[in-house]
Amino acid sequence: MKPGIQISSFRPLLTSPEGVTRVFAETARMGCDTVQLQWIDMSVSPEVIVQEMNRFGIRSVSTQDFYETVQEHLDYFIQLNHLCKSRWVCVSKIPEAFAGPEGLADFSRQLVLLKKRLETEDLELCFHPRGEDFALTGGLQPVQYLMEQDSLDLSLCLDLYHVHRAGLSLADVIRRYAGRVCMVHFKDFRQTPKGPVLVPVGQGDIRWEEAVNACLQTRVPFGFVEQEQWEGDPFRCLQESYDWLGDALRRRGAVG
Repeated sequence: MKPGIQISSFRPLLTSPEGVTRVFAETARMGCDTVQLQWIDMSVSPEVIVQEMNRFGIRSVSTQDFYETVQEHLDYFIQLNHLCKSRWVCVSKIPEAFAGPEGLADFSRQLVLLKKRLETEDLELCFHPRGEDFALTGGLQPVQYLMEQDSLDLSLCLDLYHVHRAGLSLADVIRRYAGRVCMVHFKDFRQTPKGPVLVPVGQGDIRWEEAVNACLQTRVPFGFVEQEQWEGDPFRCLQESYDWLGDALRRRGAVG
């Protein structure tokens, strides 16, 4: 499994070309050369994003945003993927408009249309469920329903933080969809009296041993560390997460 960083972790810094340059420079300094792109302000052109990625020797394998955002700005995401030569367009969250059995059926049909459109551009679709997308609705578990639609043949970006928050076994979910998980997100939290607080991976309440093993056993290609909220320096937090994942993979002889 190739370790990387989900660039959404630096969202407050991704509002200008100068901020994007700083993020990619720091990402390269951490020793990371593989990312997933999300939440770079659209005022920063795809050409500038890719120019700065190339400058620091960084590649993206996927873009990501909410389903509705991708649909609204589909040409932008197609252009960005083409310029950075990435493979997947990842959409997250089932919109509230598609709640319930009839809504899920309609959402599935919409995903089929989006997938076919992306295929004409030599791109692939993957879906990032959020915690609520695993909850029963009208007797159906939405993620399971979508994964069982043969006409959709959906790939998954599994955010393991959301799987944990849904009360499910990380390893069980990874193994259930073996061969269809194109990437995972490693994101950790610590429960406090004021609620959950995001922390560097390996420093929180999630137990990762079996999840990492399941990723390797099922040959998940990419694992991205992620932390969108932090106390202190964001680059230090992501460095600690990235180092944790690298160490976990090296102990298993599985980096890259």
